[in-house]
Amino acid sequence: MKIGIIAVGSELLLGQINNTNGQYLSQLFNEAGHSVIEHAVIGDNPERLERVVRQMLNHYEAVVLTGGLGPTKDDLTKHTVAKILGKELVIDEKALNYIESYFKEQHQEMTPNNRQQALVIEGSKVLENKVGMAPGIYVEHEGKHVVMLPGPPIENRPMAKNELLPLMTESEQIIYSEMLKFAGIGESRVETELMDLIESQHNPTIAPLAGSHEVKVRLTANGKNQQVCQKKIDPIKTSILERIGKYYYASDEVEIEEAVMNQFHSSFAIYDGVTEGLLYSRMKNYDSNSILKGMLTNSSVFVDNNMEIKAKLKISAELVSRLYNTQVGISVLEERENVYLGILENHELACYTFKMTKKRNLIKTRTPNYTLIRILEWLRS
Repeated sequence: MKIGIIAVGSELLLGQINNTNGQYLSQLFNEAGHSVIEHAVIGDNPERLERVVRQMLNHYEAVVLTGGLGPTKDDLTKHTVAKILGKELVIDEKALNYIESYFKEQHQEMTPNNRQQALVIEGSKVLENKVGMAPGIYVEHEGKHVVMLPGPPIENRPMAKNELLPLMTESEQIIYSEMLKFAGIGESRVETELMDLIESQHNPTIAPLAGSHEVKVRLTANGKNQQVCQKKIDPIKTSILERIGKYYYASDEVEIEEAVMNQFHSSFAIYDGVTEGLLYSRMKNYDSNSILKGMLTNSSVFVDNNMEIKAKLKISAELVSRLYNTQVGISVLEERENVYLGILENHELACYTFKMTKKRNLIKTRTPNYTLIRILEWLRS
């Protein structure tokens, strides 16, 4: 199916927000076997919006609009599309009840303009909004598909994936994805290792995605049920892990700190001279077995700053290990734009180094990711 996507909102043209919905929807539709041919961004102007929607309906099988479904006067997407299709707007009682109950729960008066969010095009399929108020709308008209999705990404993305995509898939087919997560390897290396698989992809599709500290590979299949899709994904997943499996740490919603804690079976404590407790808090969130016993913030009271870095790592790791009576001591220190990680177990110190920008806020926020990657390497060694 050939698709045109229209993002509605003057704030996009003014550069006040990024059009991240367009990027997400393109990935979603292309992985499902559709072709996104054109993107357009239109301000809050009904005449221009009408002209672009009519043009896209003349060229593509589906037109997907994002934004302009809210309660204010400039939210005109539904009214404009209804005019083009020659249809009326009607109240969706389920959506209205949800909106009214929200204001009651918040002990707020619901202003009349909020009823506009419950308006849908007559004869349409209403797409449930499980995060916000305005429902989405799916209309089939004269062999074309017209879709209206809310603008906020937190509402747009789950609705597009869970409510819309099944309607745009072949009859009795579902879309199912598994996201493989890798740390310690770059996107270009991943693409090089998997190039032949990517070039021959069909069902499932393979999409490498770069993150701030990891690379993700999304495998997406379609079939009559999840089990069928998983059977299509499994052979490709196996081929990928045979090539770069040593960098793989988890799939789907598992974060890297959760993966580390799942593989950590010894008690440990942290001496932190870089992240101001951020590393500890991220790991502690997944400490279901209570093996992370505590942390200590770096101070010259504990460690002589004039010592050589390896000595400082060993002394500080020994210090927290004794203090909290743990099997492993972990120390993270910074010196001259380098971050140093020391992991002490059975009097043996493993050392890791990674270079960091001198900007303090970036050192603080990025160090936990790189530290967790090195801890994973150590756990697997």
